[in-house]
Amino acid sequence: MKKTKKSILAGIAIFAMVAIVSPVMAQPSGDQQPPPENDPFWTIFAQIDYPGNTTDCITEATNYVNSQNIPDENQRQGEISGYTEMCTQVANMPDDLRSILSSEGVTSNLFDNTTDWHNVDNLYFEKTGMGKIQFTNTIDFMSYRFISFMGNFDNMVQFNNGYISLNASIVTDMKYYGAQLTMLGLNFTDMPDIYVTDANGTTMHLATGSDINGATYDQTTGTLTFNTLHFSAFKAVAKGSKVAVMKITKVTPNKVKYSAKKRIFKITVKGKGFYKKGSDTSCKMGLQEASKVKV
Repeated sequence: MKKTKKSILAGIAIFAMVAIVSPVMAQPSGDQQPPPENDPFWTIFAQIDYPGNTTDCITEATNYVNSQNIPDENQRQGEISGYTEMCTQVANMPDDLRSILSSEGVTSNLFDNTTDWHNVDNLYFEKTGMGKIQFTNTIDFMSYRFISFMGNFDNMVQFNNGYISLNASIVTDMKYYGAQLTMLGLNFTDMPDIYVTDANGTTMHLATGSDINGATYDQTTGTLTFNTLHFSAFKAVAKGSKVAVMKITKVTPNKVKYSAKKRIFKITVKGKGFYKKGSDTSCKMGLQEASKVKV
């Protein structure tokens, strides 16, 4: 890798955009996607309290199909059959999501609630030895956006030593949810400084009262806890330390028009401070991860 005089780094990301070709609900995992957000299934799904309520789901689906006044009886029965299959598959969703989180070493109290996923209180996600996120708002998980978020949890939430981030681009409401963050296994001798990403997501600044409050640090256990007033990414560093500034100076092209005939495209990003020699690189756009990244 050669650096220019201005130490500008260029990353070329190739995205393979995979179109959804079937309306049937698949198990929510990293390589399988639920029906599109505009699919009527989500209107039906929102009417039930919990994914395991298969009987209620089928009833709501049947009522929905009948309300469409479909003249052809075979078509009507076919649609009811298709939605019934989705409702049956959705019943496995809690176990599927639990398996996804377990594979990432993450536990959650989401699965303690087996009656009402529209109102999940004090929801938390904890990665052993790394940290914990506990939301203070009641969260409704019975929607396309939240199910997609959970099905791609490994891309959406990151825990590392002294670092916790949540990609709220998929579930934008989550950006404004209050949360208590706990970072574990730190080795600072006194209260560390806490940095937070700016609104543009490319730089970090020392957190102020408009970002966090109630910060406490237990040196004996290496546990840092604080409340967030918004959500993005937070990093703990030794008091007085500086955090390297990441700055994106140019994105080419600045707009991408998706074409089903040409599902691969390249994006070149220029900037500084977002790559160190020997570090891993990755690039994500929504739920899609670049199939190739060059630096």
